[in-house]
Amino acid sequence: MKKLLIICAAILCFQSVTAQAPELMSYQAVIRNASDAILQNTQVGVRISILQGSVTGTSVYTETHTATTNNNGLVTLEIGNGATTDDFSTVDWATGTYYIKSDTDPNGGTNYSISGTSQLLSVPYALYAKNSGSSSSGSSSSSSNGEKGNIGVLASNNAYAYDAETETWFTRSINSTAISLIESQGNIGVLASNNAFAWNDDTNTWYTRSINSTSIDIKGANGNFGVLSSNNAFAFNKETNTWYSQSINSTAISIIVTKDGNVGVLSSNNAYAWNKETNTWYSRSINGTAVSIIDSNGNIGVLASNNAYAWNKETNTWTSRGINSTAIDIIGNSQ
Repeated sequence: MKKLLIICAAILCFQSVTAQAPELMSYQAVIRNASDAILQNTQVGVRISILQGSVTGTSVYTETHTATTNNNGLVTLEIGNGATTDDFSTVDWATGTYYIKSDTDPNGGTNYSISGTSQLLSVPYALYAKNSGSSSSGSSSSSSNGEKGNIGVLASNNAYAYDAETETWFTRSINSTAISLIESQGNIGVLASNNAFAWNDDTNTWYTRSINSTSIDIKGANGNFGVLSSNNAFAFNKETNTWYSQSINSTAISIIVTKDGNVGVLSSNNAYAWNKETNTWYSRSINGTAVSIIDSNGNIGVLASNNAYAWNKETNTWTSRGINSTAIDIIGNSQ
């Protein structure tokens, strides 16, 4: 049976049509075969499960989809809009950690031949607020900074940043398909299919980085940004206004930005940490199946099926620990 590799990008986009929070999450996955070739324009069957607590946790919601990949092997789903007997609105996002498990049938049916699980590192803000009644942070199709009052807007061909101090809009043309928009301490980050953009509140300038492979995700913290594509990772430093790139030699999985602005990347065979102080990427090979990546006060932790790894931001060193039983979860201090 053909083996598939799935790049999971839990890109959460909320499209409000009423005053209530919508019951949808946008989910994207790049699907490749065992030879690492992208499955283009192929109908696939996908089962999505929301797991609570760990990669082997209890499923609190399951649905199925039939979808077709595009020319880049990318399939896009709306979680909450699939065939199901469950109620998506009953998921309590304020309780514990959650993981998205995807099971795929490359023939478009329900004979699922490959499974992949990734941690939902960012709680769906609109759904969390609906269940809990309040939240201190979040992102949507337009983003504002509570301290500085800046605003970011994303359109199909342009991005805009509003500087509250000067009451001025700063425009950036986008020459590829717009994907997502985030804010980080008044700075604005934009991800498109072929480019990433960062607007710095201090300089009122947009800084561009070309992307030569499939765009997956963008994250931000402390004014810095991290971008993940299928073949590369990029870190933007607000102090130098420069993008720093790192090639990825295996299937990209997820990216995080620590609370102090460092960047961590997890792929199927490697982990990477970028230090904002040295503007350098530090890589680590992974023995076993990659599971998840976390922030711990600027340090980075990685869990694989057979090993755990910790990167120290002071020494820029990866330290490993063998695991003699099934890996379940990893946690750190990111408060």
